[in-house]
Order: sequence, then C-alpha cells, then structure tokens
Amino acid sequence: MKRFKISRRNFLKGSAFITGSVSGASLFVGANPELHAAELVKSEKKKTVRSTALAQCPYCGVGCGTIIQVENGKIVSMRPDKDHPTNYGLQCIKGLTAAEPIYVDRMEGEPYVRKDVWAEWQKPKHGDLEYISKTKGSFDEEHFVRVPYKQASDMVAHKIAHLAKKYSGNSISLYGSGQLTMEGQYLENVFMKGVLGSNTIEANARMCMTSAVTGYSATLGSDTPPLAYEDIELSDMIMHFGHNARESHPIIYWRNADHKKKKDISTVVVDPRYTGTSKGYEDINPKNQVHVPILNGDISFLNALAHVLLKDHKDVIDWKFLKQHTTGWKEYTEGVLKAYSPEQVQDRMGSKEVTPELIRRIAKMYADATRKRLARGKGGHGGVIIMWGIGYNQHIHGQNNVISIINLLTLTGNLAKPGCGPFSMTGQPNAMGERFTGGLTDRLPFNEPLKNAKHRKMIANAWRVPEENLITAMNSANPGFAIGMLERALKGDVKAMFLVYATHIDLPDLDNLVRPALMKTFNVVQEIYRHAPSYIPGRYLG
Repeated sequence: MKRFKISRRNFLKGSAFITGSVSGASLFVGANPELHAAELVKSEKKKTVRSTALAQCPYCGVGCGTIIQVENGKIVSMRPDKDHPTNYGLQCIKGLTAAEPIYVDRMEGEPYVRKDVWAEWQKPKHGDLEYISKTKGSFDEEHFVRVPYKQASDMVAHKIAHLAKKYSGNSISLYGSGQLTMEGQYLENVFMKGVLGSNTIEANARMCMTSAVTGYSATLGSDTPPLAYEDIELSDMIMHFGHNARESHPIIYWRNADHKKKKDISTVVVDPRYTGTSKGYEDINPKNQVHVPILNGDISFLNALAHVLLKDHKDVIDWKFLKQHTTGWKEYTEGVLKAYSPEQVQDRMGSKEVTPELIRRIAKMYADATRKRLARGKGGHGGVIIMWGIGYNQHIHGQNNVISIINLLTLTGNLAKPGCGPFSMTGQPNAMGERFTGGLTDRLPFNEPLKNAKHRKMIANAWRVPEENLITAMNSANPGFAIGMLERALKGDVKAMFLVYATHIDLPDLDNLVRPALMKTFNVVQEIYRHAPSYIPGRYLG
C-alpha cells in the first residue's frame, strides 16, 4: 500500500485551520473540559490582531508570531503569522492552543484577601499593619474574602509604605517572570529600585539562565546570545547539547531540519537520551547525523574536540583571532593538548559508545564545516552553531559548560560572523527581556550594573527619580540573589514579597527555606489562575 506523505508546512496550515474551526465551534468544550475554548457567540464585535513583538506565544522562548481572532473580548482562535520572521507561518500545537488555558480555572472579578487580614485592616487606623494571618498556608476557600480591586490595592499600598518606612525599602522584595511583557518588567524595576530604593528583586530568569548569563558575561562581556535565527540558514553544521529541540523548541527544530534537508548540513546531538531531535535528523540523512550519549562529560568532550582540532586540523585554528581578541588562549590550548586527548577523556563520557574514534569523527565534521566558512573568504558566512538547552545550563558545572562551548567556537573563529556561534535556547518567551530591563538584583535597564555611575544617572533622569534611590539600592545588601532574599525573609529582614507571574515552587529548597520564608512575609501574588501554586502561602491574590 502506498504511504501517504504530508509536509510539515501543509500539516501546520491544515491544523491551524482545523484548530481555529474547532475552537470556534466550541467542540473543545464538550469533548474535553481541559481544552476549554472561549464560546463563540454571533456578534459584530469581531477583530483580528497580531501578537505584539514581545508577547507572542506564551510558552517557550522562540517567540513565534501569532494571528489572534477575538470575539466579544475573548480569544476564539490562534493561527501562525506567515509574515513573522521567526516562524514564517509555522506553529507547534502549544502555540496553536495557547489561548485555551487562560479560560481554565481563571480568576475573574475581585482579588482574594485573607479574612483575618482584611478584618484587621478594617480596624481604626487600619489595625496592625504588620499583622500576620493565623490561617496563612491554608488553601481553604472559607479563609478568603473577595474585595473590590481599589480597596485591596489601597491596603497593599499602605502596608508596603508602612514596611518600607519602618524597615527600609530593601525590606520589600519582588520575584518576577520571563512571562511578563517588556513594559511590565520595566515598571517593576522602576518601582523597586527607583521608588523604593530596593535591590531585593529577582526573576526566574536567574533560575533557568544563570549559567548562560554568567558564561556569556565571563567570555564575551555581555549577557546576550550573539546570533539571530537567520543564522540557522547560513550555517554548515549545528550541534545540540542537552537540547531536544524537536520537543522544547519545535519551530527552531523545523528550521534546522529544513536547512539540513536543503543543504545537507552535519548535525550532532549530545544528550544521554536518544531524542526526537536525533531521530528526526537521522530520518533526513543518517550519514551526517551523530548522537553522542554523554553523561556528565560535556567539558571533557568539548576539550577533546579542541585537542583533535589542534593536532589534526590545524588549518581551522584561527590564531589571528585568538591573539587579537582573546586572553588566556595560551593556557587553554596548552591545557587541552596536554590533558584532553580522546583516549584521556574516554572514561569520563559516561558511555562506552563515546569512543575516541567517534570523537575524532565529530572533530572532522566540525573542521569540514569550518573550512566551508573559510572557503567563502572574508565577509563570508557559515561554520558551526552550537545550541544548548536549560538542562545544560542547570548542570552542576553549568557555567563552565557554557564557557567550554564558547572556547571551542572561539578557537576556530566560529564567532562574531554570520552563520556560526553559541546559541542558548531559553525557556520562557521574555526571559531575555527580564534581564534586559534590569529585573535582577544588581542590574539596570540595558543590562548595565547599578555601579555604573554614568548609566545610573541617566536612568535616574529617565525615570524621574532621585539618583540617591538607585545609590541606596546599589549599597543595600541582598547576598545570594533569589535564594539570598528568601534567606533574609526567613530571618525576618524581608517583610513583603510580590510574586509577579512567577511561582515560588521552581526555587531550590522549597520545604525548608522557601515556604517557611513566605510564611513570614506579606505576599502579593499577581496571577490569572485561581489555583496557581503561589496562591497557597499567600494572603492576597490580585
């Protein structure tokens, strides 16, 4: 029997139409309550809008453009934007159904406040502004009361002002999110550093991207991946470390796979698992796809590749670039030559499949891809792109994992040119925005440190706040960033916390540190879901 074949693009075109049609007909609602789409009501109040530049699909960090169909103020269908430079009319199932979860368990109407907190607030002069709820930690509906938004906001404002005046602005903390828009991230930083003079502000970007951030900063001097998606179609080889792109970043995988099919580029997937990414590349061409099942040996593997390149493929080593633009290159090259031959690292790979022969084969693939770039001459494009995922960052040696990737690419000049370089794949749609707007303890917008006096003065003028507030924030203690601020809360130094589209459950040491700390603070949880995890220890949901 002849097998029916369909291309990814045609499938997505069809599924986009089907998804829109089904949700429009409310079939999701009756068939599966967990996929509850907005009910379509005939009305003249219809409009089609494009997602904003920094608020596309809310899931992974790729940032696909979406066309949104709205009926009576509710989203009834989503389809990919064929003109968007990221996804070109493609979208995965997560993006196509992105609107559905916002109508499941959504909190509608007024905020929730704990009854005893609200009762205390009603007393003359608002009672004890530092009152700690006796029911805190309980999720039972009976302990809460719905309060008009303005009244709840007034209570929050008074309590925050009281705590800031009595214990300093640095006693107020905020844990933000890569799910926020750029505007929201910007405003939370104005409020915390510019108004309160507090540097007790962190983002979940610190939890997922710290290793990439510090790795980039230590080597390139800036927390910014030096590539664009357009580089994919210019590359001659793509490597993945701990990154199942087919599942976690499907649009990027499809772009990689299409480029591999069109140009027959080499691909390497370094992952202890055999993933869909490996299988997909093998389906295109198994001869130039390699799966490397390393477990905890990534740095040794990368250094072994450098060793083989230095010994057997000397023509791809960019000595001029190293001498003109880097420091420490002598120590690096001498070190990998001395201690990182494929034979020396074989026992560190965590798998007998990763043999010296395999390492040499991959080094040759890497060298050949680099030669293609060199053959195009000055101003040419191509070479090697190395992508990695959150798991690679969160390894015990995450920062040095990242540095090792950048070292290898720098050694061969696969850096600062079109079609090559280090490419971290983030886990949230605007995690980069959180860092770019200064949503971390020691940063200001444009990812500059608070200690940069010239930049600090410029930001103070732009925010129209006294520079002294920023100096206060700079000099205030908040050791250990996100964890440090929870440790301070446990000791009683932090009195209030805003949790903005971020859940506390992704923080380390949840039971012994995080929740005990939140039991001591006045918590403002800004969230659309009625049963979001951060609601449990909080006293107010707005």
